[in-house]
Amino acid sequence: MNKNAIYPGTFDPITYGHLDIITRASKIFDHIIIAISESFHKKPIFNLKERIKLTKIATSHLINIKKIIGFNDLVANLAKQENSKVLIRGVRTIFDFDYEIKLAAINKQIYPHLESVFFLSSKEVSFISSSFVKEIAKYNGNFKPYLPKKIYFASLKKLNKLSLK
Repeated sequence: MNKNAIYPGTFDPITYGHLDIITRASKIFDHIIIAISESFHKKPIFNLKERIKLTKIATSHLINIKKIIGFNDLVANLAKQENSKVLIRGVRTIFDFDYEIKLAAINKQIYPHLESVFFLSSKEVSFISSSFVKEIAKYNGNFKPYLPKKIYFASLKKLNKLSLK
């Protein structure tokens, strides 16, 4: 059986926490689609096209990433459209789990064939989130340890451009 899965998120920017989940999931699933949400409500620093490009760079070493796409729809609708029955979700804390359980139930209502598979974050990266990275960067803190090198430099460049405006 061919096991395909979708890993949705905002990835603004993609962190070592995201890569932990993607790498571990790539050892279980034959193909992974990374689906990057527009997420206008989160006010991303990178536009969708930039986030797709950075995610491609960060995951280029993984051979079973089927594709990296942008989307602006319910993730259950996307899964149906991509003919995928598995959704990958990362869980860092009990608060994440509470939210994810509710989301999984809603997704199951929308697309009954969809199963959510939860990956507990590895302890080394369990505290990393894109929001925390952006907050550290906003106050000129060192956010380099949380991002792959090329993503760090792209983020630094982007943040410098934003601060000049």
